Amino acid sequence: MNPMNTRIRHKQQLGLSLIELMIAIVIGVLLMAGTAGLLISNKRIYKEQNEMGRLQENARFAMEILIKDIRRAGYSGCVDRTNAVTNHLNNAGIDTYMGNFNILVEGSEAASNWYPSNSNEGVADMVAGSDGITIKFFEPLSIELDFTMPSTSAVVSVDTTGDIAVGDILAVTDCDSADIFQVTGVTGTNGDLAHQTGSQTPGNASQALSKAYADGASVESLVARRYFVGTNPNTGETALFRLGPDTRDVDDIDGDGDTTEILPQEVIEGVENMQVLYGEDTAGNDLIADTYVSADAVTNWNNVVSARISLLMRTIQEDFTAPLNTTVYNLLGTAVDPNPDDHRRRRVFTSTINIRNRTN
Repeated sequence: MNPMNTRIRHKQQLGLSLIELMIAIVIGVLLMAGTAGLLISNKRIYKEQNEMGRLQENARFAMEILIKDIRRAGYSGCVDRTNAVTNHLNNAGIDTYMGNFNILVEGSEAASNWYPSNSNEGVADMVAGSDGITIKFFEPLSIELDFTMPSTSAVVSVDTTGDIAVGDILAVTDCDSADIFQVTGVTGTNGDLAHQTGSQTPGNASQALSKAYADGASVESLVARRYFVGTNPNTGETALFRLGPDTRDVDDIDGDGDTTEILPQEVIEGVENMQVLYGEDTAGNDLIADTYVSADAVTNWNNVVSARISLLMRTIQEDFTAPLNTTVYNLLGTAVDPNPDDHRRRRVFTSTINIRNRTN
């Protein structure tokens, strides 16, 4: 064997040189940096997609709630004439506690008092510059009278009291007429609903209904809800709120002897602004909206047949990897400039809703 070849092979097995080791380390660092960068990028993309997905889900949920209730505005059971509905609540004529069923749809323009009643429930809780909408309708309870009332001031005797509680605002109807009253007493599960005058809020102006209803008349709930954008006092985040009678297990806040309180309830987070236009049938004869105007420009609320809602939604978390958001958004012709500028992503969602009980 050639000694020279032996020495060469022995020299090749001595290991890596310093230069080769440094090159290997550099390559390893580059590979690790690339892997770490890929993981960070994927995490950022996942967070962004998750926030946008949450934004879209919040928008879908908010729109579904608004659309469902606005479509039902003015529903009065089998009574097809609002002038056949008699309201016995105190101050019902000025819409205190949203009891005036003659005003089925109301609007607040830029957090002002409500049109056309000029009432102010919930206005102090609204985000400045944001609109609000009020709707009212009857909601069936599957409860009927099981005994003909002997007089107009007699208790309403029903087949079941269900979840009815003192303070609830109900309507009794027989398809010819309807009477709205507040429950002042509940007797038993299959019993009586009293409607005397008393200290409840708003209370009944009179104990007597417009007529003595017969066995089989339906008892339904009066639903009155005001939707607006407000601020959560705990988180400081804006959200869609709903103001209406709240019969949950709460304290007697207003000291009227019942636990039915008119309280703002947060519906869905991430809603930053809401703008509303009202479709008015100015011709007054074809039940089709001729123009869409703001609440303060409606000439006759009885001719409002649809509503156009636009929501400005924002992500819950800021993405500080994104540029500062300085965009001014157009909501139904109103320029909305979020203040202060931040790193949240935003989108506008718009829908036009037909008020079915006005157009059928």
